[in-house]
Amino acid sequence: MAFPPVEEIRRTAAEGWIWGYALLQNYHVLYDQVVDGGAPFGAFQFVGAPAGPEGPPSAWAWLDLRTEPWVLTVPSTERPYVVAAHDLDTSYVGFVGSGTTSGQAGHHLFTAPGWQGRVPDGITAVLRADTSLVGLTGRTAPVEEGTETAFAAFRSGFGLRPLSDYLGRGAPEAAPEPAWPVWREEYLDTIEFFAVLDFLLGFCPVLPMEAVLRERLAAIGVGVTPGEFEPGDLHAGAELAMEHGIADGRERLAQARSAHRPEATLVGTREELGTDHLSRALGAAIGLHTLPGYARF
Repeated sequence: MAFPPVEEIRRTAAEGWIWGYALLQNYHVLYDQVVDGGAPFGAFQFVGAPAGPEGPPSAWAWLDLRTEPWVLTVPSTERPYVVAAHDLDTSYVGFVGSGTTSGQAGHHLFTAPGWQGRVPDGITAVLRADTSLVGLTGRTAPVEEGTETAFAAFRSGFGLRPLSDYLGRGAPEAAPEPAWPVWREEYLDTIEFFAVLDFLLGFCPVLPMEAVLRERLAAIGVGVTPGEFEPGDLHAGAELAMEHGIADGRERLAQARSAHRPEATLVGTREELGTDHLSRALGAAIGLHTLPGYARF
């Protein structure tokens, strides 16, 4: 393929590195928890003691929406909690919790990009993801002494199941198992960053607000056929330009971190962050999966 001039390759690589940084950091978590860690998709994992809305999650799960939607069931409870759902790029899809349900039980449907199926009866709300892999993190108030039994009952009220199971129907044919790239921390510093990003773009349809950048990335071979970008196929000038672009992107992120103000908005929904890719990257660097203030209980 004919590549753009090296100056344009460098600019695209810098912007692509900043845009893709949160994607790769989130993949790092998915890889550790699911691919290498062995946790299944579609099942909550409970870790550690609840630490409130500002502490680390005490529950997490990943959903693969390629085959069909998934249903999150939550209990009726007076206990404060929030389950936050994020796209693969860490943009929040939405929040299910005491603040959105008023403590009522319900069934919340998560759908993949472009899903046009009928929403079945009994569904409380629909959360439409922009990527076909979605992460869930759960937080609740600390457990007071003497309430352990009540907390166990509360936790058992949460569940995940595919839509076919919710409807009592047979499951559709499963999507093929991806060839997950092995995660290595050094990929963030090398051109292999774009090989992993290229793979992840297979779960990320092009969104209107990102169309121009995705087109520019495709011009340097990233995201054309996800999973097939080979850094070794680049000519020497293009490879060097991409390496310089990565260094530029890292420098911009480092500068943003040095200038960061605590009141700055770094996490939120796609609509809230828009095309501020640097803030999203900074949010992933400072505190992956932290909650925006309004989502805390």
